[in-house]
Parts: sequence; C-alpha cells; structure tokens
Amino acid sequence: MKVKILAQIIYYLIRILNLTYRYEFIGLENKKRAKDFHPNKTFVYALWHQNLIGAIFSHIGEQFTMVISESKDGELVAVTCEKFGHIPARGSSTRGGKRALIEIVKTVKRGVPGALTVDGPKGPAHVVKPGVIEIARLAQCALLPLSPYAEKYWYFKKSWDQFRIPKPFTKIVVVIGEPVFIGEDVSREAFEEVALKVGNLITQGEEIAKAHLSKN
Repeated sequence: MKVKILAQIIYYLIRILNLTYRYEFIGLENKKRAKDFHPNKTFVYALWHQNLIGAIFSHIGEQFTMVISESKDGELVAVTCEKFGHIPARGSSTRGGKRALIEIVKTVKRGVPGALTVDGPKGPAHVVKPGVIEIARLAQCALLPLSPYAEKYWYFKKSWDQFRIPKPFTKIVVVIGEPVFIGEDVSREAFEEVALKVGNLITQGEEIAKAHLSKN
C-alpha cells in the first residue's frame, strides 16, 4: 500500500515538473523509418543511463516496455511506470534477466516499443551491453539511438555515470539517431560492431543537441 501511495505522489510531481520543460525533437524522421521497418510499428530506444530522466519526461504520453530491477526500489519504479501506462519487465543482469528479456521481446513484438539504458544499471558508463542488441534481434525491429540533453541540469558527481536531472524551466533537446537494423543471423563479432555503432550514435546525438542549444 505504501508503495502505491508513494508512486501516486511521484506521478503527480513528475506531471507538474514536466509542465516547466520546453522540448525540441531532432530526427523524428528516423523514428518513422524505424516504425515502418516493423509490421507492428515497433522499435527499441537505446540511451545512456545518465539521460534517463530526460528520456522519460520527453516521452510522457507514449507507452514503452523496459527492464526494471526486482529490488524494493525497483518495485516503486515499476509501479510508477505502470501509472504512466508503461509495461515493466522485472529483472536485472544478476537476477531474473533471462525472464525479463523474454517478456520484453514478446511485448515489443506485439507493438509496444522498448526503451533501455544500454550501459545500466551499474555501468561501465557509455559502454553498450549486448542485451539490447539481442532484444532487437529477437524482435526483428530497429534499434533507435536516443540522446536527450538538457540546457541546464544537476548531476551526481559521485554516481558511476554522473546521473543528470534537468533543472525546472530548462530546454531539453531530444535527438533521435539513425535506426540500426540487425539481422537474425548475427555473429558475436557483429554484436560488438553493432554495440560500438549504437554507442557512437548516442554520443553523436548528444553532441548535436549541445551544438543546437549553443546556437539558440
């Protein structure tokens, strides 16, 4: 009961805070390309863990499926996400990971896009893990690099990824990179190449966002 009440409070706080942000999207044509690739118009977003808040807030009103830890803290996150209409798959790299992967693939296949922090939950920062590539391969959908960057933000210096929280009333530029398509038969070497490509595209997207903000 306490988790549900707290999740409801967080839900309303997020809704209120989100009203203060200004968003600009770059690369929406890439999102359309990714949707058109799959018969159920689905895809998987790939983003850095440090940009999670910007990603969540900029997509309120859209439904996603994502992996959320089976810990007590994860329970609160999962219940809050459900209030926004999302579909959590519970698991982590240490517990329930295979089950979560199966759940998320099934959900993506039926038309609910996935959204994954590809270097989370504990890093190393800015290193794409193979799980997101396997999900896109099994679901036969595009991987879509996502780079939300706030003009002003707080960050946690001591966290493993210097996690960012956009400041109220700031502008957030959301860059959607070119889709990455993965074949059904992909070698381990190809996995590594795709991981590097996805990571580079996420980083490039952030640089594009920074440059765009500096001009405006």
